[in-house]
Amino acid sequence: MLHEETIRRLVQAQYEQMVADRRHFHAWPEIGGEEKETTAYIQKEMAALGMTPLWTAGEAPTAFYLLDTGKPGKTLVLRADMDALPMPEEEENLAGKKVCVSQRPGFCHACGHDAHVAMLLGAARVLAEKKEELQGKIWFLFESGEEVCSPLFFQPVRETLRTLHADALWGVHVTAFMPTGTVSVQAGPRMSSHGPFHIRIHGKGGHGSRPDQAVNPVIAAAEIACKLQSVVPLQVSPFDAGVLTVASVRGGEAWNVIPDSCEIQGGLRYFTQEVYEKMNGQLHKIVEGVCLANDCRAEFLTEPVLRPAVNNDPTLSALAERAVEKVCPGAVVDQEPWMASESFAWYQAEVPGVFAFVGMQNAEVGSGALHHNGKFDVDEACMIYGASATVQFAVDFLAE
Repeated sequence: MLHEETIRRLVQAQYEQMVADRRHFHAWPEIGGEEKETTAYIQKEMAALGMTPLWTAGEAPTAFYLLDTGKPGKTLVLRADMDALPMPEEEENLAGKKVCVSQRPGFCHACGHDAHVAMLLGAARVLAEKKEELQGKIWFLFESGEEVCSPLFFQPVRETLRTLHADALWGVHVTAFMPTGTVSVQAGPRMSSHGPFHIRIHGKGGHGSRPDQAVNPVIAAAEIACKLQSVVPLQVSPFDAGVLTVASVRGGEAWNVIPDSCEIQGGLRYFTQEVYEKMNGQLHKIVEGVCLANDCRAEFLTEPVLRPAVNNDPTLSALAERAVEKVCPGAVVDQEPWMASESFAWYQAEVPGVFAFVGMQNAEVGSGALHHNGKFDVDEACMIYGASATVQFAVDFLAE
């Protein structure tokens, strides 16, 4: 069995290559479903390790790569997401000029997926090099379209997972709210479920000078948007967590024209079915009640359906804490759940798993801007912790 000192040394030897990989992916970002160049780069690197892709169904370039030790044992899946975001990047982070910026205007890695892929490639190189000292099977999953979080992307991955008969699943997400040198793998809820809503309020259009002859859907939409802010404090226990966001209210084109309709968009986030049912039920009551009072009609274009949350398996989390402490002494910390959402939750519905938060906040290098922000940047030193934790968890899990 690999010793933690050996793992530390081997991962450290991969650091420069992980940095080069991360900067390549960062410079050439691709959004969900379009990661063709990213996939080609990964395929070339994995081929050098003797692994070929097992593509999932559909057009998304998601692939699994198998490291088979040839010895009986358990099966583990290690996952990284690889898509970027359709948003502009700023050339500076919180401290100054970034070491690397997107070369594709309007697209950038502002969530750390470039680092996720680089870390998994680094871990794959280490595990492939020490294949003879391992047992069982390791599948490396490079996932397309995580940011889209659509069944078109995650459903084929779930279907493939069922065929692999995996025993456990591991994933990593760098976090701007944790300092570099910290790792959280605690059990229980880690990232929220989410469900968007899109509502069209139908009224009756007319001239702005005679609102009495029209039914103004903008007024109803404004009332709904304000009233929805009461849902969480009045429906969700202070000991639970829930978020209801109204992100858009759109209706009308001119100051003197009352439109026929107005649309509201937003979303729910939660960790339990009970909280979802309370929030969604009250959402519908408010929408229907306000519409009734304003002589309007509501049409739900998108319904906030129940989805799973990222929830770490207690037994695997305990194993992960021991593994991280071995290879990164003092790094293990407790971290409150993150109200963002992740497709990893759908895979945990198929296979028990651990989703690790790896801190990357470092004032000296300017990392720490929020995710999905133009100033977002990764402290590349965090990749040592993420890759080391990945390798040690794999070694320990397969050896059990």
